[in-house]
Amino acid sequence: MLGLLSAILKGLGYAAAFSAAGTVLARTTLRAGPHSIPGANGLIRTAGIGLAISAVLMAAIYVARLGGDLDAAMIQAMVLSPLGAALGLQLGGGLLIAAVPARSSAMLGAIAIILAFGLIGHAPTRGLLSAATVTMHVTAAAWWLGGLWLLVLADRLPDGRLAAWLGAFSRQAIWLVVLLVPAGTVTAALLLEFHPDLARTYDRGLLAKAVLTLGLLALAAINRLVLTPRIAWDAAAIRKLRWTVRTEICLFACIFAVTAWLTTWQSPHAAVHGDHDVQVVGPVTIVNPWAPAMPGRLGTSAGYMVILNNQASDDRLLSASSHWAEHVSLHVSTRDGDISRMSDLDALPVPAHGQAEFAQGHNHLMFTGLYAPFVVGDVVPVTLQFERAGQVQVMLHVKPLADVGTGTHTH
Repeated sequence: MLGLLSAILKGLGYAAAFSAAGTVLARTTLRAGPHSIPGANGLIRTAGIGLAISAVLMAAIYVARLGGDLDAAMIQAMVLSPLGAALGLQLGGGLLIAAVPARSSAMLGAIAIILAFGLIGHAPTRGLLSAATVTMHVTAAAWWLGGLWLLVLADRLPDGRLAAWLGAFSRQAIWLVVLLVPAGTVTAALLLEFHPDLARTYDRGLLAKAVLTLGLLALAAINRLVLTPRIAWDAAAIRKLRWTVRTEICLFACIFAVTAWLTTWQSPHAAVHGDHDVQVVGPVTIVNPWAPAMPGRLGTSAGYMVILNNQASDDRLLSASSHWAEHVSLHVSTRDGDISRMSDLDALPVPAHGQAEFAQGHNHLMFTGLYAPFVVGDVVPVTLQFERAGQVQVMLHVKPLADVGTGTHTH
């Protein structure tokens, strides 16, 4: 139930964020005065309030997913995590835009809203480059949607002014497409590690977004090449323009729905097989990589998996890292009565044609300084560095805390 509510709120939040920030951006670049288009300020204010409400509700759902106890540790984790920073930017940006939609300071709110997309989602977990490309992609898409809303509102203007608006929008949109398409393509390539596979649901979801985007580009081309030149003298062209602009907005809504579904229930690194038993096959095979949700220990968590060495020579796992945490270390657990003690492990040996295991109560990956708590359903990227096999990318699937045995750890 929380997953469904989260997906719905994400979709509505995307629509509000793109509409609020995009309308401010488009109005600025098109050099429109704050009162030159009737209804623009009301649209910006409504979208800003909607985004602020969405951010608050998303934070509430996140707390509920972690158990519902809003204690000091929970608040600290929220504030210091990328999710907390993104929701803060959306909340602050939405409120600022809603408060002063007609002032130049509304641009600061638009920038804050755009920057939030570089902090959360699948793309930022792949590193700085993908965070930058998704931010550029979002900026261009938001401007496009904002421009469409302005064209809808500009329909109330005299035909001469509408034609001037459409001409300016079409000229600037060409440059935005130059930014939108390459940025989106690079982001998708980085997410899929340059290995698309339509057997994966996530890849098919990206394909659906690409098809919808092609539909947007086709309608934009019709507006630019066919309807705009005729709008000054052909009443039928104006009616067709109204239809194509509203159709483009509907396609944006479809893209938001697909994106909300992908970011809620899918992962760019999900294996072809639904059970995620075997994730990586090569010099080493990674079997059943997972991590427990740890709502009571928001600063740390553990990771488990089985490593099979397919090489003819012994290998060693030297280190691990993740964008999700400040530090990932190799640990070994030993029992002292009812207490489990952990110590650092310099390297994990994996014999030729043999295996090594990270398992509860034994060896494990230790994540410290988490940027966000592990929540059931999350997919945590980890890079394993082997002495011979080199780097291996693994995704840990976060499972319920109930699946984890209890015990006390001390260092």
